[in-house]
Amino acid sequence: MIRKPLKFSTFILLVTVHCSLFAVFSGCGSAVQYTLTPDYNEKMPRTIAVMPVGGDIGDKDAHYLFRTMTYEKLIHVGYSPISLETVDDRLLRSGMRRGEFYNKTPKELASILGADSILYTTVTEWDSTVFLSYASMKIGAKLELYDGVSGEKLLESEFKTKDSDMSLEKNVVEFGVIKTYEPVIQRVIDAIFSIMPAAKMTARGKPQKNYYDWLP
Repeated sequence: MIRKPLKFSTFILLVTVHCSLFAVFSGCGSAVQYTLTPDYNEKMPRTIAVMPVGGDIGDKDAHYLFRTMTYEKLIHVGYSPISLETVDDRLLRSGMRRGEFYNKTPKELASILGADSILYTTVTEWDSTVFLSYASMKIGAKLELYDGVSGEKLLESEFKTKDSDMSLEKNVVEFGVIKTYEPVIQRVIDAIFSIMPAAKMTARGKPQKNYYDWLP
């Protein structure tokens, strides 16, 4: 039996269906965009202060997840972040109100926080849709690491991803979309840290759950 070659239109349709299914089950993501100072290994930070998350997405739970996951990822790759509770306590004691730390340079913040580097995480894209048992998520984030002595940017990494047509159980929908976007946030955090050279250090303190909510 001789097989007939696929028509071009049929081939395109099959490819489209395959890509669509791949997007549904694994999510769509762009490549990680990053810059890394050439002498990073010589300037690798010892203690890192993870600042409150930037980006106006109107969701405190998401801000909380981005920040705690960032903190935990730093520990996982061998760095020594100052506990989030300590960072927030020192910001509060310095007299800074909501968002005022943005008016300080990394050098000033490093002095206030007793850290030799400052890490900012910014949510660059946030689009979530939930309707009945359907959910669609588009999330992007950027990481910036600054030297606390020179103020030099040591690293910048940015990534965005999209999950669509995710079927949700009824109890998950009733509870809230947080159960849906938590693994997506984790994927974004893993991606933006994928280009960060690993360190061999011990974390100072354990993650704290009761840091101040007044910081964005």
